[in-house]
Amino acid sequence: MSVQKEKEYLLYKNLKFIWDKKSFLIIIPLLICLLTGAVSYFISDHKYVGKALFYTAKLKKDDLTEPDLMNAKYMAENKNVEVDFSVPQNRRVQIKVTGDKKADVEQELKSLSEKYNADLMADYKLIYDLTETAMKDYKKQLKQVKKSLQPYYEKVEATQNELPETDLLLGTATKEELIHEYVTSVNRMKADLETFDEPELNSTNIEKSDNYFIQNAFIALVLSFFFTLLGLMLWRYTREARGELNNG
Repeated sequence: MSVQKEKEYLLYKNLKFIWDKKSFLIIIPLLICLLTGAVSYFISDHKYVGKALFYTAKLKKDDLTEPDLMNAKYMAENKNVEVDFSVPQNRRVQIKVTGDKKADVEQELKSLSEKYNADLMADYKLIYDLTETAMKDYKKQLKQVKKSLQPYYEKVEATQNELPETDLLLGTATKEELIHEYVTSVNRMKADLETFDEPELNSTNIEKSDNYFIQNAFIALVLSFFFTLLGLMLWRYTREARGELNNG
């Protein structure tokens, strides 16, 4: 057969050789896939992971919103677990507890969640109460200023067609400006109280950590199939090259 004919049928020969050795393409990748999956399954830690996600509302206190400070403040009572605080998104704080035993993880997560929630609510109540108290004080001051302004209006009206004294006009304007500031402050604080959401626990769950069994097995299957195919092609090439050298 000519060299040109050999080249024409090269693809067919390669496909036929691979088909004849198809058992290698099935058995070897499957064995490697199963072996990789088994190793991935048995060497993984199989730890339990508990997570609690909190909504912190508008609170910005550092030791309640900064991960480093929270990790230092809320230490794990159980030495068999690991605790990590994080801020996955704005106004959200996550408590993550990792351990070998589900009971340990569950207990520690519950304990930390209760402590953190209590601190959140205490800070929320403090800010709410301070704002509410300040608003009440401003309302009280507003009432007093309005009351003290009435005599000024009466004196201005008493002047009739005469021009009021400068001091009288200045005093009236000062008190009116003060009333405006108090009204603005009261309205702002009232709006703050109405839009000030309470912190809350959004979700909590405990699950086993992923050992990536399926992912590792799939990657092993694809790679082993590719390298087995490459090995078959190299085998065919080596066999033919050796035959031609021997015949030559």
